[in-house]
Amino acid sequence: MEANKILKQIKIIFWSILSGLIFLLLTSLIVVNKIGPAADWSLAFKENFKAVILLLSLVGIPASYFFHSQKVKHINAELPFDKQLLQFKTSFFIKLVTIESLAFLGLIGYMLTADFTFIYVFALLFLAYLINRPSRYSIIKEINPEQLDQDNNENTE
Repeated sequence: MEANKILKQIKIIFWSILSGLIFLLLTSLIVVNKIGPAADWSLAFKENFKAVILLLSLVGIPASYFFHSQKVKHINAELPFDKQLLQFKTSFFIKLVTIESLAFLGLIGYMLTADFTFIYVFALLFLAYLINRPSRYSIIKEINPEQLDQDNNENTE
């Protein structure tokens, strides 16, 4: 598979998930505004639920980054660049889906309780997601910085 095609797939995955998150945010805001919270929980149960979601989010972000960085470190540098990109794509997808699922969990918490703390959790996770916006340069730099030098030499010749 061609490297440009894989890079394009990575970008499509990123923007598709981002669009879905924005759609879910708008939907949950409208639904809660029209209907109110979906569950009538006691204050203690709601606070415990909030603590669990916050802890999952605060642990999930570094865990996704750690997993991804470990997988990228173990990509064999002797593989063709296309194969390296495929391994990167898998790891990157897992990282994105981890952050996205935690953000979605924050929106579920908001829909259940109508507590804006969950929107703040979503915003934190959304920001973490946006920081991971893929570009050709950042992906190549993360996988194999020597490839950047080769690309630059080919472009200048």
